[in-house]
Amino acid sequence: MYYPFETKVIPLTNVRRQRILPVPGRILVQSGQRVEPTQAVAQAELPGDFHILPLARMLGVSPSRVERYLRVGPKDALEEGQVIARRLGRSVTSPANGTVAASGSGRLLIKTGPVLFELYAYIPGMVSNVLADYGVVVETTAALIQGMWGCGGESFGVLKCLVEGPDAPLQARAIDPSCHGTILVGGSELNSAALEAARELQVRGIVTGSLPSELFTQLERSPFPIVVTEGIGSVPMAEPIFRLLKTNEGREAAISGKVQLQWDVIRPEVIIPLPADTSVSAQIEPGSPLTVGTRVRAVRAPYAGETGQVVELPAQARSIATGARARGAKVDLGREAPVFIPLANLEILR
Repeated sequence: MYYPFETKVIPLTNVRRQRILPVPGRILVQSGQRVEPTQAVAQAELPGDFHILPLARMLGVSPSRVERYLRVGPKDALEEGQVIARRLGRSVTSPANGTVAASGSGRLLIKTGPVLFELYAYIPGMVSNVLADYGVVVETTAALIQGMWGCGGESFGVLKCLVEGPDAPLQARAIDPSCHGTILVGGSELNSAALEAARELQVRGIVTGSLPSELFTQLERSPFPIVVTEGIGSVPMAEPIFRLLKTNEGREAAISGKVQLQWDVIRPEVIIPLPADTSVSAQIEPGSPLTVGTRVRAVRAPYAGETGQVVELPAQARSIATGARARGAKVDLGREAPVFIPLANLEILR
């Protein structure tokens, strides 16, 4: 038995998401309550931060002379912008609201007050469970698409497809004022011009098949989530994923670019809430082995991004282009004949 990596692409399922506070706090909703994506479901006070100001260097004096220019003392309350030291036209102001925690050696330590952190529902649905002091579980009926890579936080908006097919790149000229506040769906990739146009029009997110490696430095602090379904380079979006997104164009969706590879694995995703009275398809248990009839996607060249069905699982290893011998599967990719793909180059599409 072989258990490949799995990616969920499900037109209809029950989605449950835990919303957990970073520290114990207060729960604002009850079990059985209906919530909306931007609704706060819990809140907590996070500890304040510390700021160290090198006053001696900022005033241009020796550390032993700093005390005579100070305008504040220990435990004094400070407001952002308040002058805390002044000398010969030079002044140093407080970078934030807080209190003077300590001073010495030509430096001043400022402690800021606690920060109120609000946890939002992220998806519309029903609160199915309350985790005392820490968070809630929100449940909804939806379509679910998992990505391979992502960045940015979480958002919610209307899906807007800007390309005709999964192999078409997302172009800047297609992004106009009607895209404001929407989640853009592209095809094979996007470039820096398209990314800049999306930022200017304040879109809520982008879903694309692949991403050029040179864009990574521009995405370190992306103002919106980006979900990449295939990987790095120029790879068309898998047909089942594009079709599912295209079918649901105009619907509201939740998008998350969060990635966590250890412990509880978190993958970037798009969740498209559907009417509650829609009958949910049968649930597929994760961790199923690869069998004949399984829908798969190739994740490496020469068939990267192509999807199809397993038609045969040969018992013996076969020679591949590199000269090595590998176990694999015969997959129907819609070509004249099934192709042999090493098992390590396949993943299951659920």
